[in-house]
Amino acid sequence: MSSSRDQYVSKMKAQLDEWNASIAAMEERASEINEDAKVKYHEQLVALRARRAEGEKKLEEVQAATESTWKQVKLESDNVWEAFKDSYQAFAAHFK
Repeated sequence: MSSSRDQYVSKMKAQLDEWNASIAAMEERASEINEDAKVKYHEQLVALRARRAEGEKKLEEVQAATESTWKQVKLESDNVWEAFKDSYQAFAAHFK
């Protein structure tokens, strides 16, 4: 793997670890949410987990990509990461 791809993979792994910890904290906080908001809260957690799974899949694709295809896979991966980041930030802001 090239150095830039190694760095990208490391960055993705670190971001996933951070988001996994944040999602786990949000899951624990679910018991503190009032009953009216719980359904929406859980729906949003399910959506975040799905986006996180997409990110994990893209990470695997980046790791498996050949030298000639990894930049295209990186572009696709960046789009998935941005969507996850946007969803995460919206969720976090809504349920502060």
